[in-house]
Amino acid sequence: MSLSIQEISIIIAAKDLSPSLLNPDFLKYSDIVPSDWQYDQDPVVTNNGARISYNNGIRITSQPNRVAFAQIVPSQDQPQFLIHSMAAKFAETLPNAAYLAVGINPRGLVPFFDNERGAHEFLFQKLFAMGSWQEFGQAPAQAAIQLSYVLEQGQLNLAINEAKLKGQEGQSVSAVVFSGNFNYPVRGEAGIKRVQNVKERIQLWQSTVGTFQQLVNERFLGVANEPSSTSDIPMAPPSIESEMVL
Repeated sequence: MSLSIQEISIIIAAKDLSPSLLNPDFLKYSDIVPSDWQYDQDPVVTNNGARISYNNGIRITSQPNRVAFAQIVPSQDQPQFLIHSMAAKFAETLPNAAYLAVGINPRGLVPFFDNERGAHEFLFQKLFAMGSWQEFGQAPAQAAIQLSYVLEQGQLNLAINEAKLKGQEGQSVSAVVFSGNFNYPVRGEAGIKRVQNVKERIQLWQSTVGTFQQLVNERFLGVANEPSSTSDIPMAPPSIESEMVL
C-alpha cells in the first residue's frame, strides 16, 4: 500500500497580518472566492482568527500573521486543484504586506485494512528498534514522530501518527497519518517583487507534493512512488487550524 494524499494546504505568513481581515466579503469582492460558492457551515470571524469552509472541500482559515488555504484532494465533486490560484490572488490583493514565508503542507495516510494493529506494528516494529521500553504499563505505548529535513529550497518537517478511522462499512481501520510541512522563506523587496516571490513559492506545490510522496513511499514504505487509489480509503479528520504549521 502506498501513501494516499488526502489534503493539501498552502499557508502564507506576513508580519502584522490581521486575522479579522479574512472575511467572506473580502474573499468575494477580491475575486479570491467565486460568489456562488456555498458554505458547509456558518463562517466564523473574530479578532483572533477566522474559519470559512465551503461545501466543495475548500477551507480558508486565519491566525495572527498567517492565512491558510486548504483543500481535500480533487475528487468527482471538485475535480480541480484551486487553492494555489486562490493563495496567489490573496498575495496580489495585498501587495504591500510584509510577507515572510510560504508553507505547503501535504497530508496523507496509509491504511491497514486487514490488520487492526497494522499502524502500531508499522511504527513499533519497522521504524523503532525492538526493546523492553515498548512494553510498559497497562496498554501498548503510543507514538508520534517528528522529523526535520534540510532541503535545497527550504525545510521539511514531517509528523507521523497512528490513527483509528471509520471505514465505509463502519468498521475501524488502523492507519498511519503522514503530515508534511515545507517551509519556503520569501525574499525580495517589499511590494511587487516580494509578491512575485510569494507566487513563485506557491507554484512549487506540485513538486513539493511529489517530494513528499517520494519520501514516504520509497524511504518509509519501501514501495514505488506511484499514485494510490483513494476510492476505498477512509478520510482522516481535517487538520487543526490551532496547530497551523509554517
